[in-house]
Amino acid sequence: MMELELTAQGAGAARVMLVDDSAVVRGLMRRWIDGHPTLSVAATSANGAEAIEQARRVQPDLIVLDVEMPVMDGLTALPQLIQAAPKAKVLIASTLSTCNAKISLKAMSLGATDYVAKPGSGSITRSEFEQDLLAKLVALAPVPVSSTPLAKPATPNNLTQHPQGITGLALVASTGGPAVLSELMLHVRPFARHLSLFVVQHMPAHFTPLLGKDLCALSQFEGGEAQQDQPVKAGHLYVAPGDYHMRLRKRAPGLCISLDQGPPEHFCRPAADPFLKSFAAHYGAQGAVFVLTGMGQDGAEGALAVRQAGGVVVAQDQSSSAVWGMPGAAVAVGSAQHEVKLADMGAALHSLLQQAPAERARPHA
Repeated sequence: MMELELTAQGAGAARVMLVDDSAVVRGLMRRWIDGHPTLSVAATSANGAEAIEQARRVQPDLIVLDVEMPVMDGLTALPQLIQAAPKAKVLIASTLSTCNAKISLKAMSLGATDYVAKPGSGSITRSEFEQDLLAKLVALAPVPVSSTPLAKPATPNNLTQHPQGITGLALVASTGGPAVLSELMLHVRPFARHLSLFVVQHMPAHFTPLLGKDLCALSQFEGGEAQQDQPVKAGHLYVAPGDYHMRLRKRAPGLCISLDQGPPEHFCRPAADPFLKSFAAHYGAQGAVFVLTGMGQDGAEGALAVRQAGGVVVAQDQSSSAVWGMPGAAVAVGSAQHEVKLADMGAALHSLLQQAPAERARPHA
């Protein structure tokens, strides 16, 4: 039987619909969400088929969607949920396993905004689930979009080829990042001969090997999840592994990947800041970084190091970001020279990466 709650409770709060076949899990999430001052539960459902009907009637702001359910699973329901409630952002909830990581990444390619790891595998506690769930729901809740950009809005016409040529491109992201990264991969294909590509996406260890494989398939770069001491080469893509910070270090005749499990930065490992600081030191004016959608402030400090070294820093604009945390922080601290809408990023990349007549130099080691 469908549960539907349409009350005045939480007026002005973001309205959340919970879709999970476990009554215990639904009850826990309801208690946490209704206890939060800016969130309220609008409806709950035990399977995807019920959820579609409820979403059409309730029009929630946010949907927490389980993966494995009877009658209709989350992946099958997702496209219809997006159609039924087009303004809602969907947060996939699943236990940490390789199988569920594949499903969650597929869901994000179909329009889900992010994922949250549920207890079940022994690696995630109930407290961690609660904290992550609430933090992501608050970050994804509707907020007014600022009408005054703090950095120079960029278009393909004013984000032009860098005088020294870009040989290293770093893409850093968190919430909402996988879909944006997938879209950008199609635009970097022509530049593999001269470009090394680095990705830092906040993700657990089960996800990053799959993300690396998917991004390589889309971009036609070689590589994937980065390995310790792996040489840095043009035409290769390096994804920071889950639970490891990634940095660059000297190794004759060039650079290689260095991985470590130092303390999390901004509560994240991998984090963008440690990588970008090493990226700035080794690429200098031949480096570019795009700070993409994500919650928190990770990447702002490292991006500033890239800019101070003469590199190019671009932030995704607020209107096209699922969460304007990371790019907003980069703009606020003066890291980003430009803000770019997602729809313009492909053309902007082409303008920035156009090959100069002379062969580009590789970064100094």
